[in-house]
Amino acid sequence: MPSIVWGRHPQEAYDNPYEYEAQKQFMRECKKLFAELIAKMGRYTLKYHRDERTLEKATWLLTIDLFSSLSDCAHLLEEKRHRPVARVFRDAVETIDLLRVLHSGTPKAESTLFKWYENQTIAHSDSRKYIQEVEGEQAALHRRTFYNELSKFTHRTYRALTDSVSLGRGDLMVHDSHGSGYLVLPQTIAAYMAVLADISIQAAESAVTTSSLTMDEIQSIWNVALESHTVPRRFVMSVPFRDV
Repeated sequence: MPSIVWGRHPQEAYDNPYEYEAQKQFMRECKKLFAELIAKMGRYTLKYHRDERTLEKATWLLTIDLFSSLSDCAHLLEEKRHRPVARVFRDAVETIDLLRVLHSGTPKAESTLFKWYENQTIAHSDSRKYIQEVEGEQAALHRRTFYNELSKFTHRTYRALTDSVSLGRGDLMVHDSHGSGYLVLPQTIAAYMAVLADISIQAAESAVTTSSLTMDEIQSIWNVALESHTVPRRFVMSVPFRDV
């Protein structure tokens, strides 16, 4: 059975951040997952010509970049370097949703592919329009909410910046870069791991829906990455309310 971090809500992880052994298990599994995914994508090396503008080439470039970026996130979180990780999360979601549009088999897919090869930026709002048309208003709203939450990290909102701050005497603020070492809060790392787990699952599913990898290949990769024994919780779970 896998680490409890897979499927864990970021808020619950933030409120219960001291499951260190479970988090170590997740790190092992996540790094193994992306090592296997990237290795499997190696079959596309030297397959596409520089000048071709096919859907298959775009899918390979976007997918291998997605996997490599999320792999970097795992290594950075292991080093408690959460700031660059927060910025990658939104980019990863944009890539996953762009791939959904490109593989929709619609005129929108064709025009989007053309714009992408013309080096134009594809706004996430365009991807959400496709989600709304195909999956409905509720699905698009859910995606927009998720994306907007991640955007707060990219735009360095107050709450995002205070993830790097602890309190000293008299509730005076101390940045986690203070002193000779890092004072990174365990709550921050725990919550970010939960977000990484969620987006990693989405990325693996995207590889199947875009036919980059087969369902059997993905299942085999998960079997290799996930450990057979789940590290048990050390603490009773509590879920107090906290604003986003």
